Amino acid sequence: MSDEENISDGDELEPGSSDISETPEEKREAAKKKVEESAEGGFAANARVILGAAMLAAFIRVVLFEAFEIDGPSMQPSLLNGDRVVVSKMLYGLFLPFTHEAVMTWGQPSRGDIVILNSPADGLDIVKRVIGVGGDTVAMIDGELYVNGESANTREIGECEEEAQMKRPGEPNAPCTVYEQTVDGVTFTISRHPSWRMLDFEETIREGHIWVFGDHRDHSNDSEEIGQIPVSRIKGQALFTYISCGDDPEGWFGCGNPRWDRFFMDVH
Repeated sequence: MSDEENISDGDELEPGSSDISETPEEKREAAKKKVEESAEGGFAANARVILGAAMLAAFIRVVLFEAFEIDGPSMQPSLLNGDRVVVSKMLYGLFLPFTHEAVMTWGQPSRGDIVILNSPADGLDIVKRVIGVGGDTVAMIDGELYVNGESANTREIGECEEEAQMKRPGEPNAPCTVYEQTVDGVTFTISRHPSWRMLDFEETIREGHIWVFGDHRDHSNDSEEIGQIPVSRIKGQALFTYISCGDDPEGWFGCGNPRWDRFFMDVH
C-alpha cells in the first residue's frame, strides 16, 4: 500500500460540462433556438386564451344572456323601435341557436313579463308581454281585458308621444292614446287607437302554454292571431335596454338620434 495521498490535479471535468468552449456561431444558433421555442410557446398560450374566451362568449350567448334589437312598433310605449335589449336566457330553458324550440325547459314566465319568443306562425323572433299562463282564463269583454275573472282596470293616461309612435301606413294622422293596465299586480302601459276594440273572446290556457299581447294593441301580431304559444318557444325575458336609437341610420356609432334617457332603462 502506498503512503501517497491521491490529490486531484484539477483536470477532472464537472458532470455535464464541456472542455470545449462554444463558438460564436453556436451561441447564436442556441439563442435563435430559444427565441423560436419561446415564440411557439407564446403562440400556443395565446391560442388557448383566445379559444377559452370564444368558448366563454358562446356559453354566455347561448345559455345566459343575449342582445336583441326591437324592430317595429308592437310593444310601444314600453319598448320602442330601435331599442336594444338584454335578454336573460337561463330563466325558462335551454334554447340553442338556429332552433325554434328549447331543447329542455325548467320554468315558465309570470304574468306581465316581457319575453322574446319564436313565433309558431312564421318562425321569426318577436317580443310580447305575457298576459296568461297555464291554467289561466283570459277574456276580452266589451273591450276590457279580464284574467281569471279580474279586470285589468284599463285607465286612460294621455296621448302617445309623437316621436315614440310609429304611424300606420296610409294613416299618418291616426290618433294614439296611452292607457294603463294591471294584470296580477303588475302595472304597465299600452297604446291603441281610441276607437279600437278587440273582438270578444274567452280562452283557457293549456298547461305549458302562454297567452301574449303586444302593448301596442292595434298594431301587434300576437295571440289574437297566433293563439296559445308553447313555453318551449320562449327564448328569454327582456331585462333592460342598453341603447336606444331613432330612425336615422347615420350618427353616433351607427345609432342615429340616440334616446339618451332610455339607455340602461329597466324593462317592465
